[in-house]
Amino acid sequence: MVRGTGDAVRAGHPRGGPGGRDLLFLDVTLIGTVREAAGECLVADCGGRPLRLAAAHDDPALPDRENLRLLASARGARLRVVARLTPAPQPRALLLAVSHPTDPRLRIDLGVDRLRRADLPAAPTPSGAPAVPAVDEAPVHLLRRRVHQAASGGRRVLAFPGNGDTEGTRLRRHGLATAGELLTELRAAAADRARDPFGRLLPADTGRFARAWLGAAVHTEELDRILCAAAWGADLTAATDPAAPADPADPAAPADPVAPAAPAAPVHATAPVT
Repeated sequence: MVRGTGDAVRAGHPRGGPGGRDLLFLDVTLIGTVREAAGECLVADCGGRPLRLAAAHDDPALPDRENLRLLASARGARLRVVARLTPAPQPRALLLAVSHPTDPRLRIDLGVDRLRRADLPAAPTPSGAPAVPAVDEAPVHLLRRRVHQAASGGRRVLAFPGNGDTEGTRLRRHGLATAGELLTELRAAAADRARDPFGRLLPADTGRFARAWLGAAVHTEELDRILCAAAWGADLTAATDPAAPADPADPAAPADPVAPAAPAAPVHATAPVT
């Protein structure tokens, strides 16, 4: 059973929403692990949908990572979990808490409590869950990485010669033509320094760079949201269609049908250092 997924995705808060709307309350069956760039990730079957569950914190002083490793050995265990939605081309969340593997009445806070071998089932039951499919991930991280680099290091970081053309080509090859063009423009704006007739550098066009960065940041955020919604099978038309009737059970829905719509959620991005 999945609770909270649609609200979190439709609300446009894949990174964290107000009032805990990014929390997921799920019934899952553990089916194994998969290796990612940041390390191994727990994989579970959630109503026939393979779900990746990652550690909420990587701090070695906290037990999240060790608890995740122990849970990976309990293949076939059926658990109720609390997780935080994260944007990804496949269903993915950060694991916060689980029911006890052998006593469903107990709850384990994975960032506080430490699981022991004795807490795991002696002989895990074969799950019969589907195998984890290979995911051909859209390389959105190529654009996201440059947006973050510009925000932290300024235009000089992107002005250095590098593999910008290769990254743009890779984005276009995956059907992300707009992302590729935005990345090309971001790099071009960062490196654009004209000279006067005496060969002296003129002041940089900070306006062009700021517009290029903002366009790339907004596009990346929206692309993350759309890919996340598609991975979960969420329907975004109900949230974007102005003709769709308001849900009377939704306390956030406006009571006056002619009241103006709420403004769009702001983009949570940090301006670049120019």
